[in-house]
Order: sequence, then C-alpha cells, then structure tokens
Amino acid sequence: MTENNFLDRFKIHLNSFQEGFDILAESRTLEELAKKLCHILRGNIFVKGAGIYYKKSVNDPWTELCNLIPRDHFDLNSLDSFNDTLDVIDDFPQKDNILMILPMLDDSTFAVILDEKLTGEPFGSLDKLSLQLFTQLLNNSYQSFKNRKKEKQLIFTLNHKVLQLNSLIDTGIEITKINQDSSLYGLALERAAALTNASQALLIVNSGTDITEKYYFPGEFKIDENEKSEFGIEADFKFQNTDYHFLLLNKESRNGYVPFEESDKLLLDAFGRQVLGAVENRYLHREELEKQKIEQELSVAGSIQRKIIPDKLPEIENYDMAGINIPSKEVGGDYYDCKKLKDGRYALIIADVSGKGVPAALLVSSLNASLNAYFESGMSLSEIAFRINKQIFSATPSDKYITSFLALLTPQTGELEVLNAGHNPIFLLTDAKEIKELTKGGLSFGMFDMEVPYESENIIMNPGDRLLLYTDGIPEAMNRDEEVYTDERLIDFFRNENFENAGNFINELMRDIKKHTGNTPQSDDITALYLSRLA
Repeated sequence: MTENNFLDRFKIHLNSFQEGFDILAESRTLEELAKKLCHILRGNIFVKGAGIYYKKSVNDPWTELCNLIPRDHFDLNSLDSFNDTLDVIDDFPQKDNILMILPMLDDSTFAVILDEKLTGEPFGSLDKLSLQLFTQLLNNSYQSFKNRKKEKQLIFTLNHKVLQLNSLIDTGIEITKINQDSSLYGLALERAAALTNASQALLIVNSGTDITEKYYFPGEFKIDENEKSEFGIEADFKFQNTDYHFLLLNKESRNGYVPFEESDKLLLDAFGRQVLGAVENRYLHREELEKQKIEQELSVAGSIQRKIIPDKLPEIENYDMAGINIPSKEVGGDYYDCKKLKDGRYALIIADVSGKGVPAALLVSSLNASLNAYFESGMSLSEIAFRINKQIFSATPSDKYITSFLALLTPQTGELEVLNAGHNPIFLLTDAKEIKELTKGGLSFGMFDMEVPYESENIIMNPGDRLLLYTDGIPEAMNRDEEVYTDERLIDFFRNENFENAGNFINELMRDIKKHTGNTPQSDDITALYLSRLA
C-alpha cells in the first residue's frame, strides 16, 4: 500500500472513529453496543466477520455479545491465555484472524476478533492500527454506557424521594404556591416550630464552605451549644451543590424546656423533604422553561438552515440536476447547494458537519457564508479549502469538523474541478457504466490546523455522464437488524438504475433506502445531489 493510500484510509478511519462514538453512545445494552461495533468494524476494516466477547471479572466465564464468526472456530475459554496481552494477536483462532484483548477499569475484559478480510489479503499494519483505534472507541463507549446507567439510577432515586413526600399535605400545598425563597423557608420554619412546640427555629443555607443565607423564627437569636445538644434537633438536605441545615431549639412544655421526641425529628425531616421538593420543582420548572427556549432556538435554527439549503436548484443548459436533504432531527448537520457564479461556472457543494443541533447548524451557516464569499473571489478550490480549514479550526471546538466535497463546473465544456475534504468518495458514472471515485483533496475542514495544502483535480463530464454527491447517512442507513445500506448497494443502484430525469433518480434512491430500513428510525441526516449531462 502506498503512503498516500495509507494516509487516506487512516483519515477515513479517524472520521469513522468520531461518528462511531456517536452511534455507540446511544446504545442501551452491552449487546446493542457490541453489535453496533461489529458492524462498524466490518464496514471500516472490510472483514467477513467480527466477534466481541465479554467477562465481568477475571474469574468469570466469557460471554458472547456479538458473534459474526462461525461459532465452532474456537473455544471461548482459550481467550484466557491472552489476558495479559495488550497488543494485536495474529492468527487467532485460526490463520487470517486477529485478536485484541481490552481490560477495563472496572476489572471487566473485552475480546475483539476479526475474521479474515473480504479481499483474502492478510491483515496489514493499518488494519491492526485501526483495530487498536476501534477498541479504544469501545473503551470510551463502555465508560459512557456505565456512566449513563449510574445517572439513570441517580435520577430514579431522586424521583423516588419526591414520591415519598406524603406528609404534611397542607404545608406542602402552600409551599408549592410560594415563589420567593424567603417566604418558603419562613413558612417551613414557622410550621415546624408550631407543630413541635419549638420556641426557636433556624435555617442555614451553605454554598460550599460559605454561609449564603440565614433564616430565623420568630426572630434572630444566638445559639448556645450546650442548649443545642440537650434541647435541639437538626435535619439536613442538599440540592445542586447547596446545603440546607435546619435546627429546632427548646421544646416548650408546662414544665419548661424538654428534649424533643423521636416523632419531632421525623416531623422536621418531613419539613426538610417538603422544602427539598419545592426547590426541586422550582429547578425543574426553570429547566422546562430553558428547554422550551432551546426548542424555540432549534426551530429558528431549522428555519435558517432550510433557507440555506435551496428549495430550487438552478437550471443548467444541457444538464439535469436534483437534490434532497432529510435531517434526522429538527436541525441537521448536512448541507448541499449549487450556485451560479459571475463567470458562468457553477459551484456544487455537499458537506457533513460532525454532530447535530444548533452547533452543527451554526457551522453550516458559517460554511455557507464563507463559500459564497470565496467562490466569487476567483480563488482556486485548493486555496478556498485551505482558508476554510483554518477558519473552521480557529472558530470551533476540537470535536467539531466538516467533511465536504467542492466542485466547479464549466457547463459548456463539461470540465469539473473537484476537491474532496475528508468526505465520502464521490462517484462519477460514465456513459460506458464505469465508476470513478473522486477522493483527491485533503483533510476534513477544522480537524487539524496543518499547513498541508489541499489538492484539486480536473475531470471532464462528457454527455451521458452522471455525478452523485452524498453524505454517509445513505450507506450507513440501518434496518432493524442493524444491517447498513452499504456503499456497494449505493454503487449498484447508481450504475444500474437509469431514470429519465434527476428528480426521478433521487426519489427512487430514497425509496430504495426506505425499502432497506423499513420502520427503523433514521439515525443520521440523509443528503444527496445528483447531476447528469444530457446526451
């Protein structure tokens, strides 16, 4: 393999690594996580099969999470002999297979086996490096999976506590109607003192080590530590890094001050829980308002993005063109366009921003604005790509980048200047049914701030030729069995389905994808731009 081919494939794996994490991070079970990773490994390293196995601790037996390798090839117990091996192991369980053992921080262990390559070639250094990258992806995704489980357990515990607020109904109802903290805390202290016959009540609010507020009933008083230990009861709760400390002093009786009873402590705890419930509800209400605000912002961002993606593509004499964008959420990260330039040429663009939501929409808007300015400047595609990469890198966090394909079409001659910035291979189909993959270009925009130039190439689009630009949401579209649509199926459709116009082609392609996915929810944006030169 040449150095350029090695780097190109490694770049693709780096892109797949981030996208793979986004896919695996949504897994609800270990089995689901393993199955998704098996498909990612098969799709990126091009192997006949993959297997992922797991054991909870060193002394536990191995269990099968995902097995796309003939089960009779090996004994699971034989994996124990490699527990201390951290490198890629060749020829396990048989020739043309490789194994990677991955010990985890919680004492569990994963084993990843790749069956022989589809090409029949032996595994090379890039394949082994890619396996190491993807096992690291498994490590990160597994930690994320465990953290989500802990978070769900914590949320369940908090909700359970809220449901236990079944005492002191009248006070609870009044507290929920109070909007001011001082009134809420004052009412709680007053009722607690009245129902326990306490002569004094105090609430101290701490943020970290600092006392932020103090509330007294019936008025401010000094605390006698001896009196506090003999004639006082306390209760504490914490919410959002803030500590609340209740203190009741001096239970009154006919015979003077007496110690509080156990029921008084239970009652004070109940008041504390009521205040906690009110504080939580107020927080959740603010969160709901914030959520509504975010939803409104998403709606606005979606409207802006819909204006950026053209409702109607320009008509080019002797050419036929159609495009489509189907976001998986209200705001997507895919983008396509075709612009007529002042010099008579046409700029074709397709891009895929990492992530979803408003950040992705902002990057799409930034890319659109930059391209509008640069295309009219007369710069070459290489210079445009170089400038956009530096701009995106300097303006975005490290986990954000854009894969893109840019083309400049001279319609009279059919000349195309093209540049692929870390995007999927773009397909040119000649009238003789030959497929040419357009991959020359450079890194994704915003991934690295490197002084590596981008390279474009010039091709001729002859009468009868067709060009298909698309994002990875098409070949990676999954059905309920987690089988992807694949690049191979897309190429077969492109080569063999010859519809009378571009619009029909796009519609039939979407229908074929839907035939594959069925009712499975769309997991990624789907975008395509199709151009044919009429014969």
